[in-house]
Amino acid sequence: MLSKEEKLKQFEQITRRIVMDWYERVKQSYVTVEDSRDLGVEPELKYFHRAMTHRIKFSRQKELDVTYGLGVSRTDEQIVVESSVNNKSEGFDYEGFVNGLKFHYWRSRNEKPWTHPDFDHFTYEDLLLFEPVMGKSVGLDKRKDKADIIRLHFEVNPQHEDILLGRKDILRDLIEDYCLAPVKRIYAESYRGS
Repeated sequence: MLSKEEKLKQFEQITRRIVMDWYERVKQSYVTVEDSRDLGVEPELKYFHRAMTHRIKFSRQKELDVTYGLGVSRTDEQIVVESSVNNKSEGFDYEGFVNGLKFHYWRSRNEKPWTHPDFDHFTYEDLLLFEPVMGKSVGLDKRKDKADIIRLHFEVNPQHEDILLGRKDILRDLIEDYCLAPVKRIYAESYRGS
């Protein structure tokens, strides 16, 4: 049986891979740090890693400036997956963003997206506890002269850690499809509406 630290490390490797693969998929459409040296322009796409969090930043002058994060941490009892978005947009509708999250997660929490027999009876909520309410699972860190950070915390059900780590492909899909993809989509919708 794996220790909590070993489990956390395996979760972290999956979140790292998700963000790195995302970077690899989109880098042809943006000026990367490597490209910027040759072209003499500012990079439009960057990848960062710090502690247990991985970030990807998209920026185009006067058009786009957003950083998404995906990471893991641990409380005494459980592993927590954190997705985040750094917002620098003036007048961004935080209430609309949180309401979009609420609508999506209240609707999807009881879905059973898996066909594999070991997982087909689980809902998203069985595996990851997330209450899309500001101050509960959603946090907002407003910072003067810096980007505001919106963080979502998904608590991994400790009873299902081992089965998830036994099927890393399903765990990766769970994190990518449930913790990250909706944040990207709902943020983009809220950003365009601001």
